[in-house]
Amino acid sequence: MEMEPGKLFIGGISWETNEGHLREYFQKFGEVMETVTMKDRKTGRARGFGFVVFADPAVAEIVVRKKYIIDGRT
Repeated sequence: MEMEPGKLFIGGISWETNEGHLREYFQKFGEVMETVTMKDRKTGRARGFGFVVFADPAVAEIVVRKKYIIDGRT
């Protein structure tokens, strides 16, 4: 399985966190191309993780070394 450059797994997020919240938080580090929060197929309920894709893979390398708090969760 090949990783997409600039794509980060964001785990342990609040069930209330949506794509907009992820974009708002991470765009302060650089241009965000895409955000996705994963949902249960049957219930539509958030699964507590997602992905962020940065335009510049170097930004992702910097962000992965930082701690973050989104919607009260680290």
